[in-house]
Amino acid sequence: MSVPLVLALGVVALALGAAHGPASLQRTVVVAVINIVLVVGLYVFVGNSGVYSFGHLGFAAIGAYTAGLLVMPVVRKAQLLADAPALVRTLTAAPPVAVLVGGVLAAAVAVVLAVPLSRIDGLTAGLATVSLLISVSVVAASWDSVTRGRKGLSAIPSSTTLPTALAWASVAIVAAWCYQRSPFGKRLRASKDDPVAAASAGISVPLQRGIAFVISAFFTGVGGALFALFLGSVTPDVFYLNYTFLVLTMLVIGGADSLTGAVLGAVVVSVLSETLRRAEAGDVLGLVQITPRPGMQNVILGLLLVAMLLRRPSGITGGREIRLPRRPGRRPARATSRPTEVTSGGEAIGETTP
Repeated sequence: MSVPLVLALGVVALALGAAHGPASLQRTVVVAVINIVLVVGLYVFVGNSGVYSFGHLGFAAIGAYTAGLLVMPVVRKAQLLADAPALVRTLTAAPPVAVLVGGVLAAAVAVVLAVPLSRIDGLTAGLATVSLLISVSVVAASWDSVTRGRKGLSAIPSSTTLPTALAWASVAIVAAWCYQRSPFGKRLRASKDDPVAAASAGISVPLQRGIAFVISAFFTGVGGALFALFLGSVTPDVFYLNYTFLVLTMLVIGGADSLTGAVLGAVVVSVLSETLRRAEAGDVLGLVQITPRPGMQNVILGLLLVAMLLRRPSGITGGREIRLPRRPGRRPARATSRPTEVTSGGEAIGETTP
């Protein structure tokens, strides 16, 4: 448990240190921490299965709309959603409960989708997940009585604070680590390079992928709920292609094969993305004023992603977890002559005897 604790404490320390600044910086820090929840949620499936999902932000949209509807005052829902079902108009919940329900509903949708999606991989799986993203966006844009269509939900009370976001980021990090170290995570990682060999060894690859898919959807839904309760509004375009590209960039640049890479990529790309966003408006770190360049953020992030894929496909961390220094005087345990089998994700299958 030392690795997730170090990652969580590092995120908390960086966030609290950066939060002592202007209001704009504090908002940037909260968004960065929410991005960690989203990227770690995506990592649970992609990092352990090796199957890239381009539709996970659909679960974020489900969590966002669910939480937004639950925390919206009944009076406002009566005004904005007069044609909505009675349950939607009358049911309310406190923000912590709303965030949790948003994640649970996203996981429930993932349970249904996991059956067909867990049986395909490669390019086919990527296209299938894109269809998931498009379908959720179309439903959100068309269900006027509940989502208000393209207008989106507004008047959502803003309740996501930095402590709330940090608490959920810490939970996501610890849960992701516990999963990948569990028998379920080890079996899924064993199927990463050779699903056929894993199946011949008695591992049900579709079942293991389905479990990871549902857990991943839960935390992605939580991240979407936190974001909606931070913005105070949500529209179908928020969790669509642009944000999908950004979250995938964070995971790939950090290193999709390790939890450390997911967290590090979210932090690095969040800082870079905010810097580029301000540069687009003509402000470079508050020091230099330049001509506004709309679209510069996506262009530079795209070039960075291509360069990373060409020069270092395994990301900044190289697919490795953070290494903690050994305590002085502690000798490494000696192993017997029986070798330990290691999967591509660095997890030991066989145990050595000290």
